[in-house]
Amino acid sequence: MAYTNRQIAYPEVAYPELQPVTERQVKRQPVRKSQYKKRTTRFEYLLYLTINAALVFGVVQCARTLITASFNLSQLVSSQASVQTFFNQTKVENKVLNDKIRVYSSPSGIEELARNYLNMVGENELPVRFQ
Repeated sequence: MAYTNRQIAYPEVAYPELQPVTERQVKRQPVRKSQYKKRTTRFEYLLYLTINAALVFGVVQCARTLITASFNLSQLVSSQASVQTFFNQTKVENKVLNDKIRVYSSPSGIEELARNYLNMVGENELPVRFQ
C-alpha cells in the first residue's frame, strides 16, 4: 500500500515546505577535475609500482638479450670467414694427399718409395753409396 500524503505516512516528522528552484540553482557550477579523481589506496599504489617494476625488468631483459644476441652473431660472422679459409686450405691439402695416394698405390710408386725411403734395390742391381 503506497501513501501519497507525507503527513499520513510519517505523521511525527515535520517536513519543511518546498520552495521553487531559482535560476541560480539551475545553472550548474563547473565541476573541478579533482572531484572526479579517484583516490588510490596504499595497496593499489604498491600493486601499480610492482607491475611497473616487472614491466621495466622485462624490457631491460629483452634489450639485454637483443644486444647479447647481436654481439654473438657478429662474432659468429667474423669467425665464419676464418673457418671458410681453413676449410679451403684443408680441401687443397686433401687433394694433394689423394694425388700422392694414387701415385704411390701403383707398382712404380711403391718401387720409388722402397728405393728412396727404405734403401732397397731391385733384382740384379748393386747398391752404391757415396760418402
